[in-house]
Amino acid sequence: MPRREIAPGRSCLECRRRKIKCDRSHPCSYCVKVSIHCQYPPPQPSHGHVDSRVASIKPKPPGVGKTSPDVGVTSSQAGNGGDPARGTERSQVPPLQGSFQSLMAGSSRHSAGNRSSSLLRPQAAIDLKAVRPSLASAMLLWQQYLRVVDPLLKIFHTPSVQQLVVRANCSRETLETSGECLLFVIYYAAVAAIHLAEEITGRCDQDGPDIYALVGLATGMALKMGLNQDGEALGQPPFEVEMRRRLWWQLFILDIRAAEDRQSEPCILESSFNTRLPSNIGDADLHPQMSRHPVSGKNRTEMLYSLVRFEGSYFARQIVFSDGFDQANAYILLSTKQKRHAIDLFQERIETQYLSHCDDSIPMDKVTIWSIRLVLDKLRLVAIDQTAAADARQGCIKLLQDAQELRSYDGGKQWLWLFQTYIEWDALACLLRSLRTDKIRQHDEGWHTAHDVYVYWKNHESVRRDRRWDQIERLSQEVFATRSETP
Repeated sequence: MPRREIAPGRSCLECRRRKIKCDRSHPCSYCVKVSIHCQYPPPQPSHGHVDSRVASIKPKPPGVGKTSPDVGVTSSQAGNGGDPARGTERSQVPPLQGSFQSLMAGSSRHSAGNRSSSLLRPQAAIDLKAVRPSLASAMLLWQQYLRVVDPLLKIFHTPSVQQLVVRANCSRETLETSGECLLFVIYYAAVAAIHLAEEITGRCDQDGPDIYALVGLATGMALKMGLNQDGEALGQPPFEVEMRRRLWWQLFILDIRAAEDRQSEPCILESSFNTRLPSNIGDADLHPQMSRHPVSGKNRTEMLYSLVRFEGSYFARQIVFSDGFDQANAYILLSTKQKRHAIDLFQERIETQYLSHCDDSIPMDKVTIWSIRLVLDKLRLVAIDQTAAADARQGCIKLLQDAQELRSYDGGKQWLWLFQTYIEWDALACLLRSLRTDKIRQHDEGWHTAHDVYVYWKNHESVRRDRRWDQIERLSQEVFATRSETP
């Protein structure tokens, strides 16, 4: 397609994210190179800022939709073994184990001022062996990782990683750079997740890196490594295929979460990947030397939560983002009624395929069931007609009350850090907007629910680092100022 010049001084959103020079064409040369949707920021509005995340949960006019109600997730599943991914041009790509050096070399193309790429090019050599934790501390962190992180973010083959943890800390041997990085990632994740689990404050790390920039960098690396192409079709070994799928889909979800947090849109295009979902199979049935591809199970495995999350997030990205994003990804536009039908069909499939194998007396299973139902409740708010204000309010109340109930469940508190705030806060903002325009007094159920949720989150100092909190703070003060009681 013809390329046109953009106004001088304006870079596309992806080049801004990566802090690299943009040639200001549309699409720019970098986005063309990595097969990413090129998007430029809109002109600065003359009126006050509108929180697009709050708007995303408000009812939208008919004609805004993302997926066919006849298939539940996407019409591309039939051609990809039931997985929500579309085909792309295939070429041979390097395996994960041999890619680190090429990534190190490739990172030099980024500007010297890029904070993220500088992490891959340290200015001075560091003896990581000298700063490893003691054996006791390392094993404790590994056990905490298995307890708090691994059930939610199923990326590693834990038997293989455990051998690495033990070998590195018992013998104190020098590891390859990739092995050392993996160990310190585990230590960091364990410490961060434990802290967040204790506070239940979501994805906040005051002293952490720029997650938005690093997600963009990681996505670019994944494309360079060919993780967007399914390894089985490329002739990769079975174990490698499964590990690639796990990693790609975790990055895919991070792309969606980063877009929500920054009130932008995902960078990964539907047409740019064909990587299938990981198999529903536990680590015990995988081995690095396995010669045959595993058969995906129809029962409950340790991959079940991740698969539910992958499918739920993939479906949600077809519902909550803009019409332009839908068109770029060839998603089918639906009326409000069709969206509700699509959500119902998707829930039916998820319950049959996954949740029917769960036992809600098991903490992880209970969290799995509740978390996806909360996501679906959130999507149903998007699919409520503009004229149905009462339905929207009741939907917000139900979601917030269900979230409060899940939060009070002692058996699952250590896992709520991953998803709770981005589910609750949109609904809270929507409910506050509704309460701001009516005359309902304190005895109203909606007022009490909004008040309780606001007070709970206000007492967590770290939530103020999330840009959405300013919007909630303003709305809550407007609402509670009209009542005789203030929080």
